[in-house]
Amino acid sequence: MLQQRVNELKSAILNIVKDKVHVTGFMREEMLLLHLNEGSKCWSSLGLYDYQELDFSNIKSDALIIVQKDGKEINRYLYKRVYKDTIQFKDEDGKVLSLTITIRKSSYSSHYHLLTEKTSLLFDNNDDLSRFLLDKFGIDFSYKKLGGDLNEKYDSVRY
Repeated sequence: MLQQRVNELKSAILNIVKDKVHVTGFMREEMLLLHLNEGSKCWSSLGLYDYQELDFSNIKSDALIIVQKDGKEINRYLYKRVYKDTIQFKDEDGKVLSLTITIRKSSYSSHYHLLTEKTSLLFDNNDDLSRFLLDKFGIDFSYKKLGGDLNEKYDSVRY
C-alpha cells in the first residue's frame, strides 16, 4: 500500500519512525522545498503507513522524494526523463518489432531507469544501460553532457 502511494506522489517527504512511515505529499518539488526551507504548511496530503522496503525507481518523473529517519534526511530520489522514442528491432525470429522506450536519469545517483510498455529496469550507470540496449535490441546508444547540469541530451540512437 505504501509503495503504491509513493508511486502516485508528485513529491514527498517520507519520515521513518520506528515501524511507521509518515508521508507528507506535495503537488510539486517547489512546494516541498518551500516547506523544508521556510516551514510553510503547503503540503497536499498527509498519511501514516506501516514500514516496508520501497523501490524508488518507479516514482513519477520529476517527483522529488526525500527519505528521512527520525526526521534526519538519509536519501533523495528524483528521476528526470532524458530520452523517449519508439525503436524498431528484430526479435529472435528476425521479425521487426516496435517498442516505445523511456530513459530517465537519477538526479542524485548514477542510476538510469529504462521503461517500456512491459518492463521497468534500473541500471547502475550509463555504461550498463548502453550494453543492455546493444545486447537486447542492437541499439548503439550514446550521449553528451550539456553545460554541466543534470539535463542530458542524447546524440544518437541507431538500430
